[in-house]
Amino acid sequence: MHYHQENPRTREGGGTGWEHRPPPLAAREAFIAAYGQLRDMARATRGPDVLVAAVDSHGRGRGSARIKPGHSLIIGRHTECGLRLPDEFIALRHLVAHARLEAPRAAPTIHLWDLHTGQPFLTEDGQPSVGVTSQGLLYAAVGQYALLLVPTRERTGLPWPSRAEKAWSMFPLRQFTEPHSHAARALRFRRLREDGQEFMTPVSREDRLLRLGEGGSSHHPWGLVRLVRGEQAVEFPMSREQLEQGMLLGRYERCGIAVETVRTLSRVHLMLIRLGEEVLAIDTASTNGTWRARRRIGTVMLDKLDALELGKDLLMQWRRLPARGTNRDS
Repeated sequence: MHYHQENPRTREGGGTGWEHRPPPLAAREAFIAAYGQLRDMARATRGPDVLVAAVDSHGRGRGSARIKPGHSLIIGRHTECGLRLPDEFIALRHLVAHARLEAPRAAPTIHLWDLHTGQPFLTEDGQPSVGVTSQGLLYAAVGQYALLLVPTRERTGLPWPSRAEKAWSMFPLRQFTEPHSHAARALRFRRLREDGQEFMTPVSREDRLLRLGEGGSSHHPWGLVRLVRGEQAVEFPMSREQLEQGMLLGRYERCGIAVETVRTLSRVHLMLIRLGEEVLAIDTASTNGTWRARRRIGTVMLDKLDALELGKDLLMQWRRLPARGTNRDS
């Protein structure tokens, strides 16, 4: 079993010629173009979900999806993706969107991550991003596509009027915060609420996914990944900081843990990321699947001791390590 780190000049999918492509629609225009799809999904939604709609640079709908809390959506060109965007600029597996319910009866929080493609998505303020967390409406542009992600509560949530422009004006302003910074800036090109009060949707920009050996070499290991194939086993200790920024596992060089010789492993197969004290394992639209106790999974929260089968030939064992100087987990 052989693994190595990524050559940053080598990417899965993607292409050149971005400067010759029509630009994606801006946030307001994209929302108006996607409004019919979003409203139809909202009317069929009973519980808190994240609604996702994609439109191309001409305003044509290119697909939609619904993410339930605790679940994830993989976006890219691959046929296994939950939202497929057929464009050579898009990587086979390009983005992960995750819905997380922070409190009962609340709308889900949106997490959006780039899968180390080298092609950051653009947020509403025009800045390239590799990861964001949003408490409300989120716009992301990749290639020629504009994505709208809208969290909904239960039936008592935001009304969906007949006119898209009216619906757009009802969303709070977005307030962006950079990684490791408390400074925020708001997009102020829309009016206030009808009662005259100003309210904001916080959007936090996050750091990129890591490669093995980055961002945490000086920190105490917090978890251990052990890959087993036949009689071979390799261990990878990981710090809290590394897991917070996320790690990819697969056959391709852009993964933090790349296992080239396991052919039943997808090029980008699994993402590990820590949210709070939880570590999520997210199958990134793999061809041969990720399995837990013979059940195929999409997104799972790992137990302190856990095991997942990746494809047909590789076992991933996970273990939370005790805190330094103690015999218990931190």
